[in-house]
Amino acid sequence: MNQGKFAREVLKKFKMEDCAKVNTLFKCGVKKSKNDEVERINSTTFKRLVGGLRYLTCIHSNILFGEGLVSRFMETPFKTHFKVLKRII
Repeated sequence: MNQGKFAREVLKKFKMEDCAKVNTLFKCGVKKSKNDEVERINSTTFKRLVGGLRYLTCIHSNILFGEGLVSRFMETPFKTHFKVLKRII
């Protein structure tokens, strides 16, 4: 399996095939913390998506910083963290 096919599979798995492209990984001025007051999400799903991004950093080094930053929240991910992760994709 090549990286392009893997990237398409990740998008398909998380139902993001038709997502809009953005030029920046993060919105300006947004700060994330481990104590966000929003609903939690399934940490297994979050970890799978972070793992997929880690593999893709081999060919897309521009997402390495964002992936490393978001991976800090793998133990207790909230919905806002998942939105940031989806934006990186």
